[in-house]
Amino acid sequence: MRIFIEHSKFGLEAHDDLLRQWHARREERGPLYLDLRRASFVDPYGLCALVLFLNHLPDKALPLRLKLKGWPREPPEPRLPSSARSPVPAPVGVGGAPGPFVRARKKAAREWDLRDLSPPVRYLTRMGFWQEIADRLDVPRDWVPVRPLWEPDSNVLLDISIMHSHDAISVVLRRTGEILQNLHYTPVGRGHVLEVLSELCSNVLMHAKSDFGAIAAMQTYKTLSGARYVVMSIGDHGIGVRASLAANPKFQSRLDSDAQALGLAMQPGASRFDVGGHGGGLPRVLEIARRYGGRVVARSGTGAFSFNGSTEAKQSFEVPDLAGTLLRIALPEARLRGKDK
Repeated sequence: MRIFIEHSKFGLEAHDDLLRQWHARREERGPLYLDLRRASFVDPYGLCALVLFLNHLPDKALPLRLKLKGWPREPPEPRLPSSARSPVPAPVGVGGAPGPFVRARKKAAREWDLRDLSPPVRYLTRMGFWQEIADRLDVPRDWVPVRPLWEPDSNVLLDISIMHSHDAISVVLRRTGEILQNLHYTPVGRGHVLEVLSELCSNVLMHAKSDFGAIAAMQTYKTLSGARYVVMSIGDHGIGVRASLAANPKFQSRLDSDAQALGLAMQPGASRFDVGGHGGGLPRVLEIARRYGGRVVARSGTGAFSFNGSTEAKQSFEVPDLAGTLLRIALPEARLRGKDK
């Protein structure tokens, strides 16, 4: 089975296209050949969507043959520190342990230099993409790029994070909060970003019934007009919004489609729990998007929902079937920094 993505940006539309092709070809003989060589950019939604999709492929689609611009390729020769470039290296050290040359070569062999990678592959490496899918690929393990710990990316607010507990969510929130503070986001703006992240990740643990847990990623991007946005994505591979709300008897007659279920989930009080105190998370996310003039897009099953915080326009529509739920939230960074009211 072969899937070719023509989009130069792998995000919402490109992943919808991937799902459309997958559903048309999933009964073909495997393994899956996924060609993303046209994609020069992957946003957080695309990252989370790919990790979820690839980790839940059936066995017959494996091992995955993934193609990106400039990858796969054999790893380059390691760049050794000058201290290890001896014309007569010592192969062993004291007591038969590896000597400095051998230790340096082993260490260098485990690390890819980001300068050797194409831009999309470099970005995926910085975001921690490869470590989440490495065991699904048909290449040798040392061909899979490894992110250097010593080369941070200031635009990465949250690399790919998979959370199975509220304690794990707390760790992610604390780490992201420190980054936002160092970037001089206002206390209010910082609080709202963390509130969106907390609400949606907690929703996954409470409602999705997903063994995979909650996945999230966040990054800042500049648009063609020069405006910079904070873009985050949170999702799961669980039962979906429609099945979750169906557990509440009072909503069962209002769930004719996944799109209808998503629209209902955005209303205050809509929850699988038939008691008070639930169903405020998604409406609160829309409220924050409205405050900053941001955008929210959600996918679950064959349903989609979009919200424009500047115009308050809402739309529900049908899309290719997506297992679980996935959201994309974009907020103008200048407003989060208090520079643009």
